Amino acid sequence: METTVLRKAGLTESQAKGYLALIENGSLTPIQLAQKTNETRTNAYAIADKLMQLGLATKNSGKPATYTPAHPSHLEELAEKRRKALVRNEQIVKSNLSPLIDLFYSHTEQPGTRTLQGIEGIKEVYNDTLKSGSDIYLVRTTADTPDLGLEYLNNYRQKRANSGIHTFALAPDTEIGRHNASSGEDTRMLFHRTILPNNTYTAPVEIDIYGDKVALIAFGETQMATVITSPLIAEAMRQLLKLLAGQISATAA
Repeated sequence: METTVLRKAGLTESQAKGYLALIENGSLTPIQLAQKTNETRTNAYAIADKLMQLGLATKNSGKPATYTPAHPSHLEELAEKRRKALVRNEQIVKSNLSPLIDLFYSHTEQPGTRTLQGIEGIKEVYNDTLKSGSDIYLVRTTADTPDLGLEYLNNYRQKRANSGIHTFALAPDTEIGRHNASSGEDTRMLFHRTILPNNTYTAPVEIDIYGDKVALIAFGETQMATVITSPLIAEAMRQLLKLLAGQISATAA
């Protein structure tokens, strides 16, 4: 029998041959296992012990000790454990990818982009702004509230303020926005608001500039975020937003 299925369950080629040898012979000593699989005696002892650890063999006390194969149904359990381990590893990689990307771009002049899909991808960008600890320059859209929910946005804003992050925002003219500006809520949340003239920005896209990154966040049907990592581009966008805020404030005055 070929070892393909056994290897897909997570066994090495040598372990798969060892398990098949045990099945075909009932039970074997490590020396006999070495002879059946053309492995060295040292490797055969290691293979037998590993099969026992994986639940695919039992060790029978005696001199010499022999190993008996466990039922093949244990392979299904082994494959399931391997699948769960792969899922855990994938989650660990995803959760640590942003710091690794930051490290990469901190040692290279090469700009880069990363695209994240769906609401969870957008939330990942917001978490990244908190991790950066940098002040945020923001062009806001009211399309964020239906997609993210007011409770999530309020919690995010509170975490942002608790982290000492100041937010400099070009924001649509809304009733709640004017209330927050006049009531002192903006001051408490470290939120510096410049109100955009009516109907001058209607796209369902938010722009966040923080640290060396620019995030373009699309709401509505698209629901995705593209993050550009580039110190030069981030600084250019920051300067543009400052210029716009200055011009709007001067016009309003």
